[in-house]
Amino acid sequence: MTLLRVENLSKEFGGIHAVSELSFVINPGTIHSIIGPNGAGKTTLFNLITGVYTPSLGAILFDDKSTAGKAPYELAKRGMSRTFQNLQIFFNMTAIENVMVGRHLHLDRRFLPSLLRLPGIAKSDALAREKSAELMRFVGLEAYLDADADAMPYGALKRLEIARALAAEPKLLLLDEPAAGLNATESREIDEVIVKVAQSGVTVVLVEHDMKMVMGISDHILVLDYGKKLAEGTPAEVRNNPAVVAAYLGGAHA
Repeated sequence: MTLLRVENLSKEFGGIHAVSELSFVINPGTIHSIIGPNGAGKTTLFNLITGVYTPSLGAILFDDKSTAGKAPYELAKRGMSRTFQNLQIFFNMTAIENVMVGRHLHLDRRFLPSLLRLPGIAKSDALAREKSAELMRFVGLEAYLDADADAMPYGALKRLEIARALAAEPKLLLLDEPAAGLNATESREIDEVIVKVAQSGVTVVLVEHDMKMVMGISDHILVLDYGKKLAEGTPAEVRNNPAVVAAYLGGAHA
């Protein structure tokens, strides 16, 4: 059984084909990378998968169910979480409160019990904080359990976003350039977190320009160019594909 299936997917913006007739599958328990030159359609594809954009043509099936017409929050309920290329951190909150925001789907959100702070609500909040602290330790942020988000270094904030996405207990985690702006040490820390996430049973799909990361941790790679599939396969197969080399080096496509 596949976790995610994309069939003949296309998206146009004013006559520009950002994604064109794209098909691929994501199997459970894998690290799947999507790469390609700038403008290849990678983030557009993420936005289509997560319900931010509506496809012009084609279909997306998540857990064997169509995502057509589903808003991002509805797909989140079904087990899909993502991070964004640019940091989306609540800097007026503490680090652990940021992670707790990701737990909202698993909390009692009824108005009256929340307003009255009934015992069940207090217990639920305490459990959410405990779970969020556990996730911060999981991504290597135990030193920031009591920190304010605006006092944390950039690399730690990237891992904080992953912890918050994991707080929703997803089946599928989509990471948009998790290593962007990181130094070598911070990139290695993100590598380790992504591998741990996959080992925990969460399927990971990432868009990333850091080829050392992609080649080092991916089970499968999809290469896009001008919105179309250029190649896919194992890291070794992609690395040795002449069309991929030409796309990255600017030569004529093989």
